[in-house]
Amino acid sequence: MTAPFLAVYLGGAFLLALAVALPATGAASLLAGRAAWRWLPFLIATFFFIFLTQHPFPAPGSLHCPVPYMQPKLQPFDFLHILGEGLASPSPWLGKQAAAIGMNFAICAMIGALLARHSRSLFTAILFGLGLPLLVELSQLTGLFGIYPCAYRLFDVDDLILNFAGILSGFLAARAFLRARATKA
Repeated sequence: MTAPFLAVYLGGAFLLALAVALPATGAASLLAGRAAWRWLPFLIATFFFIFLTQHPFPAPGSLHCPVPYMQPKLQPFDFLHILGEGLASPSPWLGKQAAAIGMNFAICAMIGALLARHSRSLFTAILFGLGLPLLVELSQLTGLFGIYPCAYRLFDVDDLILNFAGILSGFLAARAFLRARATKA
């Protein structure tokens, strides 16, 4: 994966997130008032994550089902082995896998931190932290809910675990920061 490809990939996901989040926030602002614009960073981060997990879309007709390497990964905590190997080995593939795991966690932590600006409820964070990753992984398992005849992205139970942990960690860290800042003021 080259730097230009990564820039286009991330930039495309960000532009798609903006294309969805801006009109949604604008419509909410018209209906509910100016406060809806405060949700824009959270919505952009959430849609960025969703689009990032669905791309690249296969060209229609080029997908040969079933895709043999898209069998669901159902063994929990396999990422611990990948992280250990990726950090200890000079193998480029393992290094990329370890980086992807870290990026997955970091993006979800950012979403959790942005959620903390709008909710103090741990229950809300837990529900959102379970719901968003489950939505993403089910879309991958079902070929984008039946739009494609088979899965073109990998369903991985580790992604459910890491994404939930990222959202919850980001939420808890941001809530602690906001409480500390409020007591200093």
